[in-house]
Amino acid sequence: MPYSADISRTNPGCFLFLIDQSGSMTQALGGQPGMRKMDQAADSLNRTLNAISQRCSQGMDVRDYFHIGALGYKTDQQGGSIIQSLLAGTSVDQPFLLISQVVDIAEIEEREVRESDGAGGLVNVTRNFPVWLRPDAEYGTPMCEALDLAGVALRDWISQHPNAFPPIVINISDGMATDGDPENFAAEIMSLGTSDGNTLMFNAHLSDIAAMPVQFPAQPEGLADEHAMKLFRMSSTFPPSFRDLAATLDVVAEENARGFVFNANLEALVRFLEIGTRGVTSADLH
Repeated sequence: MPYSADISRTNPGCFLFLIDQSGSMTQALGGQPGMRKMDQAADSLNRTLNAISQRCSQGMDVRDYFHIGALGYKTDQQGGSIIQSLLAGTSVDQPFLLISQVVDIAEIEEREVRESDGAGGLVNVTRNFPVWLRPDAEYGTPMCEALDLAGVALRDWISQHPNAFPPIVINISDGMATDGDPENFAAEIMSLGTSDGNTLMFNAHLSDIAAMPVQFPAQPEGLADEHAMKLFRMSSTFPPSFRDLAATLDVVAEENARGFVFNANLEALVRFLEIGTRGVTSADLH
């Protein structure tokens, strides 16, 4: 059965995050004034990396069940592509770190959050939060080049881990590529795979259009614009285990649902990433 390989320190899994850092990501998320798309993207990635590290932790020991990479993409003022690896000590052609190394490079900042006081009320509490990505956005969107370079890195990873659980790529973007049509590059990524199945590509579309959020559709009907439809087509169909996980989180993912969300608020976006990552981390880890 595909997408069933055990994940272990000798046969790890892989996540590659692609983060749109173009100028349009400074815009407010549709229907949520004051909430910039780039803030959503950064906060969601930070919370997801923290969640993965927690699932790999036993006491003070972080077990290296996963390799993690993150690439940001934008252009300079002249339109030249800037594809950068976002984790310290990595490069675009070698973007992956062991999850224990990811934990080691996090910056820690204090944030005030509201939590239950145990008596039916809420209280402000200061908590430490790990931070890997700060909001950043300027100029154009070289998504095609980012996907092309992601494919190169994934081919190398797969050649070293041919029997692993297939890589998962999560692209967070407003969908407005400025260097061509990204669909063929996404299709190429989804054609790559291990003996356990093809690479899974998921997309979170952050639009400035004030339209109803859409989560895990099976059909593109009802999506607000051509960019949303394109990212939908660039998204993998959920394996059955991912649909089952969505159900445990009270999220409807019907048969043939794709790993795609449109205009998710922060809670829904984090849940989207949680399904994408827990679909792997819920497997037996050894």
